[in-house]
Amino acid sequence: MNPPSARAERVARTTRATSPRDRLLATARDLFTRRGFDGVSVRELTARARVNLGAVTYYFGSKEGLYHAALESMALPFADRVAEAARSSGTALDRVEAVVRVVLSHLAEHAEVPKWLLRELALERPLPRPMLELMRRNAGALAAVIADGQREGTVRAGDPRLLALSVMAQPFYFKIAGRGFEQALGITPGDPAVWTRLVEHVVESVRRTIANTPQVST
Repeated sequence: MNPPSARAERVARTTRATSPRDRLLATARDLFTRRGFDGVSVRELTARARVNLGAVTYYFGSKEGLYHAALESMALPFADRVAEAARSSGTALDRVEAVVRVVLSHLAEHAEVPKWLLRELALERPLPRPMLELMRRNAGALAAVIADGQREGTVRAGDPRLLALSVMAQPFYFKIAGRGFEQALGITPGDPAVWTRLVEHVVESVRRTIANTPQVST
């Protein structure tokens, strides 16, 4: 068993006064998002969470059940934030911008989410149910806003689902590729001032991508 990471130790400290189930769930989020389902054993999970070996079965039915519960505990708050932003006031373009800002904010606050999504998407097996539900909810909420914009004339024509995917791709790429930006281009997303510039760049890029701008004839 590998020595615990600094993050794992923080998780253990913050869950010391919680129930065995909550400690197990917090530990699962930490280990699974860093190493994936196959890279973590039940024995390590229970040892790190300071629960007995049978706690996984008792509380979650199986290791897979714990994995899904851990992912769901990350996916639901994310989907709820996106849904709330999609219901905000303003034009459809304003609501799309609100969604983009929320996605970027959530990914900045929860670095484990893009790592989990990237790892699962790279595997050649069915996606976990919580991940599918997150993708359906987020894409569905955004596609509905885009369809509203098409009806009001502020968003260009096109399949709302594909436009929604184009919108969501930019925030994820800018967050996931952060290390690459820093090493290859000297752009440091970890710098708050730089991150603010990146957020404004993504927002402006998304608005221009989907806005229904008049075509100039030549």
